[in-house]
Amino acid sequence: MSEQSPKATSLRVGVLLIPPVQLLDASPIDLFGMLTPTYLQSCGLPQPLLNLAIDVSIHYISASGPDTHAPMTSSATLPVTDGLDSPAVQPGNLDTLLIPGPDPNLVPDQAVLDFIRAHRNAAATDFLVICTGSFPAGYAGLLDGKRVTGPRGLLPKLKEKFPAAEFVDRRWESDGRLWTCGGITNGLDLTAAYLHHKLQKELADLVCAMAEVGDRPQEYDSSRTSSTLWFVWLIIKSLVKGGNKGKSSGSSTSTTGLNTDKRQGKKAV
Repeated sequence: MSEQSPKATSLRVGVLLIPPVQLLDASPIDLFGMLTPTYLQSCGLPQPLLNLAIDVSIHYISASGPDTHAPMTSSATLPVTDGLDSPAVQPGNLDTLLIPGPDPNLVPDQAVLDFIRAHRNAAATDFLVICTGSFPAGYAGLLDGKRVTGPRGLLPKLKEKFPAAEFVDRRWESDGRLWTCGGITNGLDLTAAYLHHKLQKELADLVCAMAEVGDRPQEYDSSRTSSTLWFVWLIIKSLVKGGNKGKSSGSSTSTTGLNTDKRQGKKAV
């Protein structure tokens, strides 16, 4: 039986914000915040469970620098605590670097890519790459020679852009210090698996149970082909509905037209 690596008793976590960032992609950071004594005490847990807590420092990093705000989706912004050159987030000072997904069409500035490469080269940081975070990770060469995954609908594009990586169709994947996942909320499944890898099992179990995450399997329930067919069918249904709405927008007094108008009115309310 192979010897297990020592479990972390504290964590220094960075979140690399490359705006605009999908807000849900950044949500796994809250699982790290739930590991702390402050959070667990606020939940009124008994002392044996409080004893499991660890200290976690979280740094929100952006090229815009500290005391700025990073644009997120849903008209949200996130305060930035550190710039790319801040001492606290230099290679060797972070245990974990989370990269939530930006616009997949965006090519990050060279300074951002150099920041990612520097942490890779230091070989002291675990990377959690969420959803379209696979694009900046790929541009930085982080995926080269690694077994990785990404958003299911974007896997063909990722394979084309980053042929040196081995892409698999899974909810999440790990290869050494690199952890990648599929679209958006799969980041929670990825982080749950990472916490069980990195921390004492009882603490990881506690936080995942409280957050009700980590119960989905690493393998998807359906094939990518089935998922694609479902998406195509959704487009067809939307086109058909759109056509019906256009027909009922006139002065039709048919039963179908009246029912459509009712549905539209109810939706508007």
